[in-house]
Amino acid sequence: MQIKSLEIQGFKSFPDKVKLTFDQGITAVVGPNGSGKSNIVDAVRWVFGEQSTKTLRGSRMEDVIFGGTAKRKPQGSAMVNLVLDNSDRLLPVDSDEISITRKLYRSGESEYRLGGASVRLKDIYELFMDTGLGRDGYSVIGQGRIAEIISSRSSERREIFEEAAGISKYRYRRGEAQRRLDAAEENMLRLRDILSELEGRVEPLRKEAEKAREYLALADERRTLEIGVWLAKIDQLSAQYRELQDKFLAARGEYDSLAREEEGMEERINLLYTQMQDCAVTADGLRTRLREWEAEAAQIRSDQAVGENNIAHSRESIASLEAEHRQGLERTDADQAAAAEAEKRIAALEQAGEEIRSRLTEETARAQQNEKQLAELDGEIESLKFRRTAIYKQIDDARFSGAASQSLLEETHRRLEEIRQASGSRDGELEHTRQELAECEELLAGTDARQEEFQNARKGWEMRLQSRRERWQQLADQLAAVQNEAAQKRQRAGILEGMEKSLEGYTYSVKFILQQSSRGMLRGVHGSVSQLVAAADPRYSTAIEIALGAGMQNIVVEDENAAKQCIRLLDRERKGRATFLPMTAVRGRRMDDREFAGMEGAVGIASSLVTAESRYSGIVEHLLGRILIAEDLDCAVTIAKRCGYKFRIVTLDGQVINTGGAMTGGYTAKSAGLLGRRGEIDQLEAEAAALEQKAAEQERTLTAAREEISRIEAQIWSIDAGLREVSDDRIRAEGEKKRLEQILASAGESAAKEKAEEAALAARVEQLTGENRSAETVLSGLTGELDQVSAKIEALQEERRKADEAGRDQERRKAALDLQRLEQEKDLAAAKAEQERLTARQEDSRNRLAEIRERIAELERSIQTDRSAIEAGSMRLEQLAEQTVTANERIRQSEETRRDCEQKVSSLRSQSRELSARKETHAREAARLDERLQAAGSERDQVVAKLWESYELTPTMAVQQVSAPEDPAEAERRLTAVRSRIRGLGSVNVGAVEEYEEVSQRYSFLSAQLDDVEKSKRELGRLIEELTSQMRQLFLESFGEINRHFGQIFTELFGGGRAELLLEDPADPLGCGIEIKVQPPGKVIKNLAALSGGEQAFVAIAIYFAILKVNPAPFVILDEIEAALDDVNVAKYARYLRSMTGHTQFIAITHRRGTMEEADVLYGVTMQEEGVSKLIELRVGELEEKLGIGAGQNA
Repeated sequence: MQIKSLEIQGFKSFPDKVKLTFDQGITAVVGPNGSGKSNIVDAVRWVFGEQSTKTLRGSRMEDVIFGGTAKRKPQGSAMVNLVLDNSDRLLPVDSDEISITRKLYRSGESEYRLGGASVRLKDIYELFMDTGLGRDGYSVIGQGRIAEIISSRSSERREIFEEAAGISKYRYRRGEAQRRLDAAEENMLRLRDILSELEGRVEPLRKEAEKAREYLALADERRTLEIGVWLAKIDQLSAQYRELQDKFLAARGEYDSLAREEEGMEERINLLYTQMQDCAVTADGLRTRLREWEAEAAQIRSDQAVGENNIAHSRESIASLEAEHRQGLERTDADQAAAAEAEKRIAALEQAGEEIRSRLTEETARAQQNEKQLAELDGEIESLKFRRTAIYKQIDDARFSGAASQSLLEETHRRLEEIRQASGSRDGELEHTRQELAECEELLAGTDARQEEFQNARKGWEMRLQSRRERWQQLADQLAAVQNEAAQKRQRAGILEGMEKSLEGYTYSVKFILQQSSRGMLRGVHGSVSQLVAAADPRYSTAIEIALGAGMQNIVVEDENAAKQCIRLLDRERKGRATFLPMTAVRGRRMDDREFAGMEGAVGIASSLVTAESRYSGIVEHLLGRILIAEDLDCAVTIAKRCGYKFRIVTLDGQVINTGGAMTGGYTAKSAGLLGRRGEIDQLEAEAAALEQKAAEQERTLTAAREEISRIEAQIWSIDAGLREVSDDRIRAEGEKKRLEQILASAGESAAKEKAEEAALAARVEQLTGENRSAETVLSGLTGELDQVSAKIEALQEERRKADEAGRDQERRKAALDLQRLEQEKDLAAAKAEQERLTARQEDSRNRLAEIRERIAELERSIQTDRSAIEAGSMRLEQLAEQTVTANERIRQSEETRRDCEQKVSSLRSQSRELSARKETHAREAARLDERLQAAGSERDQVVAKLWESYELTPTMAVQQVSAPEDPAEAERRLTAVRSRIRGLGSVNVGAVEEYEEVSQRYSFLSAQLDDVEKSKRELGRLIEELTSQMRQLFLESFGEINRHFGQIFTELFGGGRAELLLEDPADPLGCGIEIKVQPPGKVIKNLAALSGGEQAFVAIAIYFAILKVNPAPFVILDEIEAALDDVNVAKYARYLRSMTGHTQFIAITHRRGTMEEADVLYGVTMQEEGVSKLIELRVGELEEKLGIGAGQNA
């Protein structure tokens, strides 16, 4: 066996996927310190199942995942895959090649794979036990393991020798046997305790069980008697029910026959009534037309007289209007002349007014210009006066400021010099403190970021966990509800199925025929009406059942012969009577939909509200074609009245209005629901199946939700561990930060104040110097400006006085012009008013003349219209006279027809009353029989219900289990006695029988089990003794061989001397410590501590080589174990490695030249990118150039 390849990705400093291939011999992995060489060794340890983070040089397992650099993001997982050549079948796996993979995710989840299949960590451990490989083997040796051989206590050196001796597996098996032995002893104690407890329970339970058996026997007899008595009662009531049903059906049949005859007579009467009504309507219509024609003739004659009168009045109005038109023309001419004179006066006044306004505008403009000039002069004078006052103040301020600035400048120079001399020594210390604080804050910020990352992650997982738990609870509740509902529907369907199979609810005769048909004894029987017809909507079920009545149990047969065969069978077997509907004979009549079209509350004809095969349409129309279904009783009454009680009406809640007006209603105990029972069964089964499928899906969802909750809880536990670690780091960082801040505050406070004051004083000096120079310049300028301003103020005041005088002259001229303008506007307004009055009067005159002309034309048209209307009226009067003669003749004929119909209706009414009286007699008899029938059926249903409630049995199921007693009275007496004996038993623990059997069986079982455990304990004791003996023998043999080879190899490596291994207690080789005795050539030593570091390492290497001689490992990984040796001893070490390559493959992590020179293959590990290791192939000659390692140079 040997390693073929090692594949690493995302592990420590190897973010990218790298692959190392190994051949037989020595492979050296070289590289500078910190390049990641030892990470390859850690990868091998890790893939073998190493769980110690300390051994893997980390603080937590997540540290093995690449953590990222400044240029690369952290990886989400780490993966190592080791491929072994197993062609020699060293490992118990039937494959020439074994692949071992370990993968860890940053979430904490990990997986192990062996040959691609997922396995447990325990499987990896057991696979490599006693091979020298694996986590605890000696196939991976580092400097620390070499040092432990020498420095550890003698008792701690045993592990590597036991692994070499091959007794690890035996020790593991002995430990397992010992644990099983301890468990057996604990089981024996528990079993004895349980058996002691059971012994005290067996006898009392035996007595209770005997009493319970007696009770159960009596209870079983009570059950048999009760069922038998109830079956006898059901048979008695069923016989009574069948007798009453036959009588009811006969009475109902006679009633239905009379009702149909009455319906036919009512139809004839209704036809006569319709004819009479048509005659009356015709006569009334003609009489109405006559009255209308008489009124129309009178109106025409009146309109003619009014027309003649209107013509005369119109001619008089025309003459009057013509005279008024002539007078209007004369007034219009006079007004037109006066208006022309007024227009001339207005033109003269407007011209004079324009001249006045022009002069007034000129004067106004000059006055405004003068006011503007005065305002400008006032503003300029006021501004100059204000400026003069300000200059006086500025001159005073400048003189005072100059003196104060000079004094402050001298004081500031003195203070600035003092500060500069005192502040120089603190700058260095302050800068150093700031650097340390910045580094600490950077560390703390990193801790905060990690803590926030963990907290955010935990909150997210907690929210997800809460959501998943709530979802799980909801799913659990929903599952329970669905399962309960499905069970209820299955139970209900089972009850209905039993009733359907046993034909519950059918009369004895109908049940007999259907049973004989199902057995093939009758031909042509299609089934009962209730089996063949179904309500189209559940809302119609009650109405259809009431409408069908006893017809639900009518039997549909193929033809008359089939009906005769069934009737003969009933008669021969004396099984009662039944109604048969031959499909070849029964033809139904359907009422006309138009009779109730548009009526409120009419649902439809009953035959259209059911579903059935098309071949049964005649049967359906016969039973339901002349029955109307209505919404409620009020609607039914209204419809019946409007239709003359011609047909039967049934409401949705089962109330009935019969033909002729009789009403049946109230509360009636419902039957078993024959019409919709099969549909309800199918619906219940479909709903139950859907609910069960839904429950199965919900169970799978519930399991997945539970698994997800477990994964989330594991994730939260992992995050909590990270948070605790981050919290510790933060506490340390905060303490360091606080210490640095205190140092920074005490060291920098004084320096900061002095620097701030120095800067402020320097700025103040510059400011004061400038202020002094500015004050002198400003004072000189202000004095000159003051003289200029005073002179300008005097000149402007003189100019204003002249402008004010000119303005008063302009005001006087403007007032005279305003007076003239007012007088001219008054005259102009009076002239325009006169002109408007004349113009308006002319317009009125013209309008009136036009109106007069229009009125004359309108009167002439009216005269023409009246003459046309008078002529048309005369023609219409002649036409109305002819129509009146014809209408009178038609009225006489209609009266004769109506009198003839009345005589026929009177005769039919007499016959109808006789039929109605006979029908009502039969109806009362049928109602009386129906009440008795319902009472018998209700009593029977109560017994059936009691049978079901007590024992969940239908009568058919009960008959199969218990026979009805021959003497029901004797059965009743026996039942009373049994019940009395049961009461006499008092309180009975029915479960005592089962509990006694269970306790008794358990006592026997536990007694046998105790014997088995004692036997197992003896066998385990013998096994432990055998394993201990084998381990002792193997260890002593192997230890002797290792000791012999150690002495030889020590002499060979050290060039002389002697060495041996000793057991501290030869009587206890499996528990005692191991001492190492060595004597290098030319030295006498009493303990190993007297040896140098290199000599101690060489001794440990000699022991390790001796172990490999006795039990060669297939491959060995050596992590710089020769680092402490000098160059001479490194050469010896390397040569000895070469001598052992025949049986072992060596992979050496090294930077020693002697080891490199003996290597067959070299791998170089570099870190060209910071934090990222990279593999390259190197030759020995290239090694010195690339890594700078010279001959004989130590690490």
